[in-house]
Amino acid sequence: MNDADPLVPSHLRIHRLPDHYVIVESDMPFWTTQDTRNALISTMIPAAVAGSAFCMFTNDGEVTKWWSTVNKPKWAPTDVRLYSAVDLLTLSPLGYASYLVFKNGGGFDYNDTRLALGLYGLNLGLAVFTIPIIKKKQLGCLWKNTALIHLTAAGAAYAFYKIDKTAGLLLIPYALWTGFYAFLTYSIDKENKAVKDF
Repeated sequence: MNDADPLVPSHLRIHRLPDHYVIVESDMPFWTTQDTRNALISTMIPAAVAGSAFCMFTNDGEVTKWWSTVNKPKWAPTDVRLYSAVDLLTLSPLGYASYLVFKNGGGFDYNDTRLALGLYGLNLGLAVFTIPIIKKKQLGCLWKNTALIHLTAAGAAYAFYKIDKTAGLLLIPYALWTGFYAFLTYSIDKENKAVKDF
């Protein structure tokens, strides 16, 4: 592509004709070793978020003790390690998905890509913000934060899917898991308010 060619996302190809251009969808965007490196680096970001939350829960005895004494619904799993394992499994593909959106959506040159990656970034920020909320033992704030995490995860999954179907599908388990978290933390807050009110 030379300087006179129009700017298009990598999932599209330009066919130059003598007097005009034809832009068509490509079956496979060009993928380089640099793309592989960038995808791996992108994958480390959500994995680091999950890892830091896991370390906080397992290394902070006060938080672990508090969480074990909080009233939970009977249907809720009790082992913190289970939550952390599912967090890691559902968060790990997010970085790769975000890189697919960045690459196939044309980077930050396009509004839909900026919106999708903005929702993703907001979601990760809210997820990191969960750590101080838990340390302060604020159940009301926790369920509201997890509801926002779920809404931004669902929004990002939809926005990703519009740009790259694989990326959108990779976010679905995370969006479902955060929906479970939102319902769980709402139920926990409700049960503990009932105990305080009683």
